[in-house]
Amino acid sequence: MTSIMSFEDRGRGFETKFAMDQEIAFKIEAKTTHLVAQWAAERIGLDEHQSAKFVSELDSLVLIDKGQSLVKERLLSDFSSNKVEISENALERLFLLKHQQAAKMVLKASA
Repeated sequence: MTSIMSFEDRGRGFETKFAMDQEIAFKIEAKTTHLVAQWAAERIGLDEHQSAKFVSELDSLVLIDKGQSLVKERLLSDFSSNKVEISENALERLFLLKHQQAAKMVLKASA
């Protein structure tokens, strides 16, 4: 009986850890998008009000887009229409850099 209880407790522990890991991964992804959006708003030359709206719009895309492809498409479109030159590779590198920053911030906050 004890071994069955231990097995069930262990299973619940794994489920809890998985859920926590998923939550942290989502927070990192959301923070990454937020940091990239702030950077992009500055490059596009948006004022404070426009910038806040722009960042909020991109932040909301995280909820519907796993993998951030919609965010990247939107950014490339906005950069193009505002005459800001950036390659897809440069945008990918930016996401990697901001992902590292976001991970440090989220992990520090959850420690």
